[in-house]
Amino acid sequence: MDVYEAVKSRRAVRGFTDRPVSMEVLERVLSAAAWAPSGSNLQPWNIYVVTGAPLAEQQVQGAKRGSTDRESRRRR
Repeated sequence: MDVYEAVKSRRAVRGFTDRPVSMEVLERVLSAAAWAPSGSNLQPWNIYVVTGAPLAEQQVQGAKRGSTDRESRRRR
């Protein structure tokens, strides 16, 4: 696949599953991301990989925050 085909076929997917991602896949994706163009943006990248119990806690907090955000929008 050439670059133009890759750019034209790229899609943002916001559908998630609860299946864990292997460390091998995470490392491969992060390695590819390190080579992604940034438009001369020289700011350092900070990447965090969260798994296991800390991930579960973040999911709970996100669900609570999303619920609160929806309630506040309804009141407006």
